[in-house]
Amino acid sequence: MKTARAFLIGIGIFYAVFNFLGTLPFATAGYLGNMYPGIDLHAGEPVFRLLQDAWIIVGIQLGAIGLVALWGARDPLRYAAVIPVVIVTEIVDGAWDIYSITWSHEVAWMGAITLVIHAVWIAWAVAAWRALFPATGTAGVKAVSATG
Repeated sequence: MKTARAFLIGIGIFYAVFNFLGTLPFATAGYLGNMYPGIDLHAGEPVFRLLQDAWIIVGIQLGAIGLVALWGARDPLRYAAVIPVVIVTEIVDGAWDIYSITWSHEVAWMGAITLVIHAVWIAWAVAAWRALFPATGTAGVKAVSATG
């Protein structure tokens, strides 16, 4: 239970604070140029505003997951479903980073750091899930066949 609680608090803070705040327009204006050096991002033009708007939606979604994780830290077993949501989110975001490095000219060192961060969150999520459900890997619910 402690592992799951610590995970939910950790991911909750990371998603609700760092990811949400990091996607607000005042933050993205500075680091997007560092992430994509050599790319004309057209800062100050409507297309850049569109990019920032897309980033803030990502931040709001991650922030929402983070708030649920923080709320769920009070009762990790009841909110265990947040854990696979985080795993899938990190897998998708990792795929996005691979795409960005390969085709969108994201600077490799920054992409590599984010890939490591995704792997750490996934590993911790798996450990939290196994701590909650050590024997079965599930909530102890038996599978029901269609034939009874």
